[in-house]
Amino acid sequence: MVNNITVKYAFIGIIFAFMFYAFSINHQLIISNIKLIYKPTFYHGEHIHKNYFEGWYYKTVITNESLIIIPGIYKSALPYDGKSHAFVMVIRDGYECLYYRYNISEFNSKGTDSSKFMIRIGQNKFSENEVVLSLPAIRLIQSTDIEYDEYTDLLVKDWSRIMGKGSESKSKIPSLKSSFTRPPFIPYSVRGYISFNDITPYPFTYTHPNVMGIFAYIPFLECNHGIISMSHRSSGMVEFINMENNGIIENRMDLESGFGYIEKDWGVNFPESWIWSQSNKFINEKEEKSSSILISIADIPLVSSDNPLLKIPYLKDFLHFPGRIIIFYHAKSNITYNFSTYNLFSKVIDLVINMDENNPSMQYVQDVKLHVMDISNGLNLEINIKRKFGNGIPLRSPSKQFGKMALMIEESLDAELHVKLWRSGKVSQEEEVIFNDHSIVSGLEIVGNVWWIVSKLSAGKV
Repeated sequence: MVNNITVKYAFIGIIFAFMFYAFSINHQLIISNIKLIYKPTFYHGEHIHKNYFEGWYYKTVITNESLIIIPGIYKSALPYDGKSHAFVMVIRDGYECLYYRYNISEFNSKGTDSSKFMIRIGQNKFSENEVVLSLPAIRLIQSTDIEYDEYTDLLVKDWSRIMGKGSESKSKIPSLKSSFTRPPFIPYSVRGYISFNDITPYPFTYTHPNVMGIFAYIPFLECNHGIISMSHRSSGMVEFINMENNGIIENRMDLESGFGYIEKDWGVNFPESWIWSQSNKFINEKEEKSSSILISIADIPLVSSDNPLLKIPYLKDFLHFPGRIIIFYHAKSNITYNFSTYNLFSKVIDLVINMDENNPSMQYVQDVKLHVMDISNGLNLEINIKRKFGNGIPLRSPSKQFGKMALMIEESLDAELHVKLWRSGKVSQEEEVIFNDHSIVSGLEIVGNVWWIVSKLSAGKV
């Protein structure tokens, strides 16, 4: 049993860790997070010159196809090493991510005194109401064979640990390595326009100024998250022009009557491991707007990974925790349900991640099962997600390990996701099912060695 003296010194250690960390990270980020506490969608990096990233994630779904557009900016730890840049990613299922690189000077944002968020990258414009694209192929950065090999090695190492329940299962490495299908690279120029209407922002309160809840008031976290719209309708057109094929328009995506979602991230570094999934188009739903779900479960550090405090015995366990953001927007009732960490009545009943190698497709299939409950009102949310391992799209993200925007993420756009939301019945009463549907155009990321997260949450410890 842990005695009172141990607990006392642990709390003292945590307080000193907070103080040390707060004075060791980017002070301009702290100031920016405080200044924009009630404007999370706005650009936070105006006065930050190094060791910083920020990106906005625009998703539009039409029928059984998704289009992802990610504008952003990356500022390296060494301002003059040539790695800092702005970018626009364009992602479609079955193709390599189109990564358009711009100089930092070509990134512009409106001042924070404006009532509306907007940024420009070159001739491209992004706001909460529209996207304007003019992306010439000459700006494209293609991933190299070396980068792709490093990417597959990272994923194989992580999943061999997950399959070994924390210990690397070396016998699985050859078959995991052979599971990857590299998407083709085509040098497209992209142009188009998308407008959004009937935006559904995350509900604002002073205790929950954004989707991070009370954690939004901790200004020195390494990574921050925001939601611009849980659900909206879209219209417009995006064209893909093959510059290797005489400039022919090979694909014209008609986005009329599309369903949309917008989120963002900003900070100094991504977590070391996380599970993320999102869907905003369900098969049986007939509403004008679509329901939408966000699942983000991560290893949240209270100090950076290179902080010397982590070398102090027994202190490391107090300096990170498995945080979760789980939000479900129900379109029919226009109600947002929250099962996140900061909801003190919310509890993880179970979290399981499996890799099925005995399926008819003869390919590894990843399976995520999550059950959370709000004990204050008997609400239950159960999510099942499946995807084929190695078929996702490699994405770049800020990496301390590589000191640049590196291929780190396998994102699937065609994951199968099933959601059930119900209220537990009282004695002799049946449960009340509020929502029960599935999607075949869901996003899914499983990054890093998530076994620690699973081990903490699967038994309902957090």
